Amino acid sequence: MRPLITTLLLLLLAAKTAAIVARGPVSIEMDAAQYWRLSASVMSGDLLLMGDRIAFRTPGYPWFLASIRSAAGADALFWTAAIQGILSLLSTWIAARLSVRITRLPRALPITLLVSLPCVSALVFNAAILSETLFVFLLMMNLSAVQRYVDRESVGSTIWLGVTFALTLLTRPIVLLLWIPHVMFIALIHWRRSRLRHRQHNPRIALQRVSHSARLMHLLIIGAVVLSSVSPWLIRNQVMFGKPFLTEFVGRNLWIVTFQDGSCAGLPIPNTDAGQTLTRRLDRVGVTDDRELTWTVSGGLIKSGLSDPQADQLMKRVAIDAIRQAPTDFVVPTLSRVLNFWRTRATELPQQGNRGQFFGQHVWQYDLPLIDQLVRFRASNILWANTLMMFVIAAGIVVLVVHSPTRPAGIWILLMMAYFSVITGVFEIPAYRYRMVIEPLSACVIGSAAAILLSKRTKPAIRA
Repeated sequence: MRPLITTLLLLLLAAKTAAIVARGPVSIEMDAAQYWRLSASVMSGDLLLMGDRIAFRTPGYPWFLASIRSAAGADALFWTAAIQGILSLLSTWIAARLSVRITRLPRALPITLLVSLPCVSALVFNAAILSETLFVFLLMMNLSAVQRYVDRESVGSTIWLGVTFALTLLTRPIVLLLWIPHVMFIALIHWRRSRLRHRQHNPRIALQRVSHSARLMHLLIIGAVVLSSVSPWLIRNQVMFGKPFLTEFVGRNLWIVTFQDGSCAGLPIPNTDAGQTLTRRLDRVGVTDDRELTWTVSGGLIKSGLSDPQADQLMKRVAIDAIRQAPTDFVVPTLSRVLNFWRTRATELPQQGNRGQFFGQHVWQYDLPLIDQLVRFRASNILWANTLMMFVIAAGIVVLVVHSPTRPAGIWILLMMAYFSVITGVFEIPAYRYRMVIEPLSACVIGSAAAILLSKRTKPAIRA
């Protein structure tokens, strides 16, 4: 019975995904237009984007997009939407499989799929030339690779963990420090297995499959795989800007949350050395208004003669000076944004259809009244629904942490969710676009917790 239910749920998820993509593509403008232009550079042979002197993008999504454009030509927009739709469906499947591997309860899989069924907002991004869908898929692949390593502790699983982390990092650098929750999870599993082995007074029991030296070797292998994967991009930035880095964007992020009003601090530009330097440069190029706007200031500094990373670094120094002068005024709205990461409504989604800029690509649009109504009345655009979901996810994590067999995984997921909410709250104005990246993980939490509560098992189900 369970395989039949799982198959039906997968078919419903696939039909929902296809129906939303069928509503039409999203106009290629703003961030999408830049990704389109960068992919054209890759197609011309400039794999490391040496012709684009920008420091705030990584090459993962331009590579992905360029490969589709090279193969599909004028149908690339359709195939990008179709492939991204498949990736979003695979992300849900990985989340469902992860819930089973965490709980060792087969019923967690259909429950997680069922929880994912009402979600529609994230699927609209499948029809857009934006990196969200690819990033979510790679993130879920990486989380699955971590669990795979915990289960097998083999060289193959070690290499795969490094590859998936590197690909995720090259698509969105926000995961730069996500290795910390991963390491803590693996350490908790090792500690638990060691305790269980000693408790059973049998040193030959196969709960610790590899030695400490082998685990150290695994760590070195992961580091080597990640470093070798990202080093071409680091070398590119060293050659172009004199400094190896993945991206330079912290300054622009801090500028928003420090100087903009509303949910941000709204602080004045400080009268420090960095503040005076920035002000003089903006005055020189005639940027006298809207200095709280990131791209206005960034563009003005570049126009004044700074490179892209130099502009970002100066903005970072000025923002930090302002925060040091009024730390409380910065911290209070930051805490509010961390909370609102979970509650922010999906007020604006990319507009689908056949109107806009499509650069000669074939477009499509099918009117599907039922799907249009589902998107229009989406739960993610209701404040109380988001608030309720926040509490449901929190309750699910509590279940995972309290339930002894899943405690390490519960702590792991808690740390990852805290990571994304804190990083976003500190550096961004909360928006649904940032929260959607952990929707499959949220479904995994709810599905896992529900399976545990419905299960009649009372003994720990630890698999070495």
